[in-house]
Amino acid sequence: MAVCEIWDVKGRLDHPIDYAENPEKTANPKYSRADLQAMGDVMKYATNGDKTEQQFFVTGVNCDPSTARDEMMIAKAQWNDQSEIVCYHGFQSFKAGEVTPEQAHEVGVKLAEKMWGDRFQVVVATHLNTECLHNHFVVNSVSYVDGKHYHDNKKNLRLLRKRSDELCREYSLSVIEHPSGRKKPYALYQAEKNGLPTRDTVARQAVDEAISKSFTLKDFDRQLSEMGYRINFDPNRKYWTIIGKGWQRPKRLYKLGDDYTNERITERIWENSYAVKFQSFSKEQPQVKVYRVRGSLKDAKKIGGLRGLYLHYCYRLGILPKKKQQNYARLHYLLKDDLMKMDAITDETRLLCRNHIDTAEQLLSYKGSLESEMQELTEQRKGLYSQSRKSVGKETPCGDTSMPCGNNEEKEAVKARLSEITGRMKTLRREVRLCEGIEARSGTIKEKLQTIRADENKEKGKELMKYEHRRRSGGANRKDELGGI
Repeated sequence: MAVCEIWDVKGRLDHPIDYAENPEKTANPKYSRADLQAMGDVMKYATNGDKTEQQFFVTGVNCDPSTARDEMMIAKAQWNDQSEIVCYHGFQSFKAGEVTPEQAHEVGVKLAEKMWGDRFQVVVATHLNTECLHNHFVVNSVSYVDGKHYHDNKKNLRLLRKRSDELCREYSLSVIEHPSGRKKPYALYQAEKNGLPTRDTVARQAVDEAISKSFTLKDFDRQLSEMGYRINFDPNRKYWTIIGKGWQRPKRLYKLGDDYTNERITERIWENSYAVKFQSFSKEQPQVKVYRVRGSLKDAKKIGGLRGLYLHYCYRLGILPKKKQQNYARLHYLLKDDLMKMDAITDETRLLCRNHIDTAEQLLSYKGSLESEMQELTEQRKGLYSQSRKSVGKETPCGDTSMPCGNNEEKEAVKARLSEITGRMKTLRREVRLCEGIEARSGTIKEKLQTIRADENKEKGKELMKYEHRRRSGGANRKDELGGI
């Protein structure tokens, strides 16, 4: 089973080539570090790098891997290419345990030759650093033959996958016969990978809860509507759909998993009719611990401003208090939109609380101090780089007692200071980005909380009206009609 994809690369040409040829990922595990170093030395002098390429699983099609960048740039200059797209980066991934590194690389080279070999320069590298062996392709965006551009469109992507499948069948490898269609968005994939609640996981939670409390499809519909979802049971449609508040279009339920098809949902609801639950007549009352606290909370200072806003929003999202089991399906639809941003919101909240920032002016002042420190560190780093360059070539051997070896110590001290400054600047940049995020997000959070409170007040009003209607129609305040007879 080989999965193929390709995308354009803008900017510098050497970055994708360096990534594809990374020796740590392409190195043959049969060779030791010493052997790999020796092979690396041989590569500098070898004109024919067939053996080296096999050892590192890197091959050039219409170019030499060691000079691929220069050859591609010569082709661009020859045809006076000034396009923003410098190359294309593709991959071909195989099922875990299905191929050897040699087979994977052989298939990758053949695919590159069939797909681009007649007109384009390509670097093929097989990465061995994961369970699923995979090939990387770096394709020059300009043909060295006629100067025409390669086009990354749906037609060429289908052709790439078709030729990959043909090679997989030729090598008796598995093939995806019925692709699922649209691929999952990267942001959604990353959120699920990191365990963050996504729109799909929250919808599953809502459907599961609704099924557990339903005995008929009508009950199921009512339970979902209480959680802000509408479901379509239209018999003229093949698939049932669900749509939540704030969604732009509905989602077919079967796409949530095998347990969410029309038939499976009906079965799960029907199974509830046979589920008999036994409960004891009197529940054991848990022991309540009483703690006495000195002082009074009347004089306690309430946290307001940006800190209070973010802390309250974290409470609403279920980030606070910690270890709280949050039912995301019951959240307001405006809060559900920010579930995938919980990590960013948490980091912004920590910054506000750590620095006691409550107002926009304090935030701007803190951000300004960060930027000022970054400027100072940038100037210091420039001076250290200049000092480091001047010290090159002035080193003296420490074995010579007549000459001091202070230059070496000075160079190491400069390197250590440069490393320290780089680490600090990385932290400062991150804090500046968090400040910018707070500036952009705080107004939206305030508006969302106002809307949520208004909706909750409406719901409370409706509940009070229902209760009053039931109280008045229950006959509790009526006179006994038979009393006057």
